[in-house]
Amino acid sequence: MMMQRLTPLLTAFGLLAATGIQGQADVCTSATLIGCGQTVNGTTVGFNPDVAPFCGTSDGAGPGVWFRFVGNGQNVTLTLCTSTFDTRVRVYTGSCGAPQCVAGNDDGCGVRSMLTFSSQSGFNYFILVHGFGAAAGAYTLQVSCAAPAPVCYSSVATVYAADPFTGTQLTLSDDVHSPLVPIGFPFCFNGITYTSCVISSNNYVSFNPGNAGTYSPWATVAMPNVANTALHNSVMAPWQDIHPGMGGQVRYQTLGTAPNRRFVVSYLNVPMYSCWTQLYTSQTVLFEGSNCLGTFITSKPVCSTWNGGSAVHGVQNGNGSSAQTAPGRNNTAWTATMQGMFFSPTCGPCNTITSGLCMPALLLPVELTDLVGRHEAGRNVLQWTTASEQNSMMFVVERSTDLEHFIPIATVAAAGQSQSTLSYSAQDDNPEPGTNYYRLRMVDNDGEETFSDVLPLVSSAIDRLVVYPNPCEGSTRVLVPKNDRPSIVLTVHDMTGREVMSLKLEPGQGSAVLSGLAPGTYLVMIPELGSGATTIFQVM
Repeated sequence: MMMQRLTPLLTAFGLLAATGIQGQADVCTSATLIGCGQTVNGTTVGFNPDVAPFCGTSDGAGPGVWFRFVGNGQNVTLTLCTSTFDTRVRVYTGSCGAPQCVAGNDDGCGVRSMLTFSSQSGFNYFILVHGFGAAAGAYTLQVSCAAPAPVCYSSVATVYAADPFTGTQLTLSDDVHSPLVPIGFPFCFNGITYTSCVISSNNYVSFNPGNAGTYSPWATVAMPNVANTALHNSVMAPWQDIHPGMGGQVRYQTLGTAPNRRFVVSYLNVPMYSCWTQLYTSQTVLFEGSNCLGTFITSKPVCSTWNGGSAVHGVQNGNGSSAQTAPGRNNTAWTATMQGMFFSPTCGPCNTITSGLCMPALLLPVELTDLVGRHEAGRNVLQWTTASEQNSMMFVVERSTDLEHFIPIATVAAAGQSQSTLSYSAQDDNPEPGTNYYRLRMVDNDGEETFSDVLPLVSSAIDRLVVYPNPCEGSTRVLVPKNDRPSIVLTVHDMTGREVMSLKLEPGQGSAVLSGLAPGTYLVMIPELGSGATTIFQVM
């Protein structure tokens, strides 16, 4: 007999004792140990639903069972392809009380699930098998393991093309890893796709979630290196001993629009350890689509009196058996100023048709970061910003009332060349009644044109939430009813009622952008604004 369910929330990570079919566990704290090469046949029928953090996929109303895998430094593949129902699988590390997302999957093989993750030796991984929505039934879980693939990247010097040194600031002391931070899009590194990473105070990006919040080594060694597990599965840009706790800033941000976004990690004026007046500045960039890695070093001095002034510039695979380093930069002393380098994937599944052409991602005529608008005194005011411009000539503001026929209403000169954030504005003095749709036609000096996403703008104060586009791919915009309160909060919920996102809106803020949501149907609401401030949208 199963223990009587007391409340749905008591199933969250071990608040109930394990019960159920032999070999299966109803809660994380009693997870069944499984290993490489093992196949488990069971059923989720009769077990309790689970409350767990979003991890590639979200909670459902149906039951789930828990397993535990001890990391061995190998790539682990979990397969549910022969199960009898629509499955989902999620993998966490850390602890049952403080789980950290590793990977999750809904439809890896048809409507069944399959995923691969890179395991760290000795780390516990907690695996939740459940169904889509309320689905339940018999499952077959197969576990297979393989050594991480050798690093397959080529390195090539390129122009220095840093983004603005802005974004979310991390508070990092000496020799630490950050918490898990979202990349903002799926990124494939050496054969495995990730949606989050860990940032080191010593200037590397790790794809091992188990590193989050732990010690980060400062004493560099040549790569590849099996013994130094913290540097497995990482981008060293370069790895060196710096100290953000003594000054400077470490920031991260996601720029651009799908499918050409980029995740940027910035180190700005961070002191070299023990050489406090020598400041280091650089960026590490992950490129969506091409899966290229960019490193852009503004200034890298050498502190010869500490650690021999050594630094490592390169990438390393999941078990430290293989690495690709920049020439002359493998645990040696070297300096760099205004230098760029690409690490381009050369084998599947990370390599794409654009992987060998990393540079074009930087040479878009205009890198538009935002387009917003508001209705003010009978006119519509548009504002936009750019992160970079190459050979840009002008912006043509176009308006439509039917989303088919656009007419130009204003022209604004562009900067031509820029690697810093620039702001622009224009206004429509005679908007049509009702909803107007605006876009930017961005023209470069060679006559080439690109278009922004469409911005809907109502020519009077709206009395309800409007989501556009709906359905959407990647991101969408919410138009907010008249907002004159000191502060309001917009929340997004999945169809189980679980809150998956919240945004604080400033007084007068008329719109907000929603991004990073998994495919599915969502409810967006602003409770403070009452009736009309709730609507449903879909992410494809």
